[in-house]
Amino acid sequence: MLITKFDLYNAEWLDLVFDHRNKNYGAYELRQSYGRTMAKSMGIAFAAVAILSAAAIIFKAKPKPVYEFHEVHLKTPVDIPKPPVEAVKQPDAPAPMEHQKPAAPVETKGFTTPHLVTTEPPTEPPTIDQLKDVAIGPTDVKGPSGAGNVIDSKDPGPGGTGTAKVDDGVHTLDGLEVMPEPVGGAAAWAKFLQKNLRFPGAAQDAGVSGKVLLSFIIEKDGALSNIKVERPAGYGFDEEATRVLKLAKAWKPGVQNGQNVRVRYSIPISFQLATEE
Repeated sequence: MLITKFDLYNAEWLDLVFDHRNKNYGAYELRQSYGRTMAKSMGIAFAAVAILSAAAIIFKAKPKPVYEFHEVHLKTPVDIPKPPVEAVKQPDAPAPMEHQKPAAPVETKGFTTPHLVTTEPPTEPPTIDQLKDVAIGPTDVKGPSGAGNVIDSKDPGPGGTGTAKVDDGVHTLDGLEVMPEPVGGAAAWAKFLQKNLRFPGAAQDAGVSGKVLLSFIIEKDGALSNIKVERPAGYGFDEEATRVLKLAKAWKPGVQNGQNVRVRYSIPISFQLATEE
């Protein structure tokens, strides 16, 4: 059988296939240069394989050297001299103390603490019957006896009855021995006001703040009484401050001359409208 070489990429066949066609189209140029492109690609591939093989042979890892250790014995050992040790000098022992002879005794006289001794003979205290109709004095004095010499027990005498006068007056803070204060101190009082005070609606609608000055009396038992508005602020501030003071618990009362007393006290209460930042 006759086999004819049939090369589609031959120039004659290409001209025949692309006869009466647009040879400026890319397919004609690609088929015309296919043989040269294939040969160039094969050459580059073979060259790359050859270079990689040669590099692998040249740069093959060298084996690490193996070190052997041999034991060495010295024929004559060498003695290393030790550094000399300096002798520590001991301190000299103290010389023994000479025995001192006792001093010769001197003449002395004993002195004792003197005690006072009364020369008067002791006397027995008087009995109840002996004191019944006589007055008591430092010495015995002769005179008429009788019930008139005895002081009446109802007479208070120059020392008074022994009971202090009840103080019901109203004191101020000036000169007071112990000042009145809320139970728990100023911190507890501020917490009480913050918890119970309410900003009046009229003042909130008007957008105003205010400060009310109130006075009251702290009774002997610490209760708050006679609450008065001394400096009003309006807008419902006065009524709210008075309401809260009536809710307050008893204070620690003031003390003067060792007894609880009534004290007039003044306090300002401020209402501050919160501003939006």
